[in-house]
Amino acid sequence: MAKLIHADFYKTFHRAYFYILAAGLAALCFLINSAMRGGMYGNMSSSVQFAVMLMEYPVVILPLVTQIVFSEEFQFHTLKNTASYGTNRTLLFTAKLIASILLCMILAAVVLAAYFGSMFIFLKHDAEFTSGLLNNFFMRLGVSCAIYAACITMSAFFTVLFRRNGLAIFFYYGVFYLMQYFLVLLHLEKFEPYLLEAQFAVIRKPSVTSFQKPLMVSAVTALVFFIAGAVAFRKKDLC
Repeated sequence: MAKLIHADFYKTFHRAYFYILAAGLAALCFLINSAMRGGMYGNMSSSVQFAVMLMEYPVVILPLVTQIVFSEEFQFHTLKNTASYGTNRTLLFTAKLIASILLCMILAAVVLAAYFGSMFIFLKHDAEFTSGLLNNFFMRLGVSCAIYAACITMSAFFTVLFRRNGLAIFFYYGVFYLMQYFLVLLHLEKFEPYLLEAQFAVIRKPSVTSFQKPLMVSAVTALVFFIAGAVAFRKKDLC
């Protein structure tokens, strides 16, 4: 599996697309903190609190990473060569999923470095910027990462299921952002709190005693889409 992951890393790091994406996100971080400078909220603690409010937005970027890992090989039919050497398809799908998650972690590290770096450059230190505030932020970020992993698994499933990149992304966004409305139409509103999108509302709450529910929802969602993705990948025609 390590060789399969390394191959995906080698391919990705030799494409400009990944670097453009990372640079764009880093530039956006600098822009956000630069815009906060000099205003009422132009201090470090406000920037950290604002970052918590932004934790849902990376969900929009995640399918772009799975497209890098999966779609190019689907497009040029190179997966057939890997499978023809006897590589187990479930192992191959798992390796690509892990590669996608690791690449997203690299992007997250770039974004965090850019955000906190620009925060120290542009904003002033205030009394509320304490170790307790940072601990609270990174705890919420850790829970968000569990949701991101579930989203990546869901995106990988749709990427495997549909040959067209646009269709896979469309269904991904539809399931994440519109599922609550379908539940309302079906009079199943009681299941809304168990959707991935609803977990970010928990993360944004000023005071939360436990993040057990978001973690459990993320784990169950990831498991469901992993099994569905592995089954779809095993049955998919790679020709």
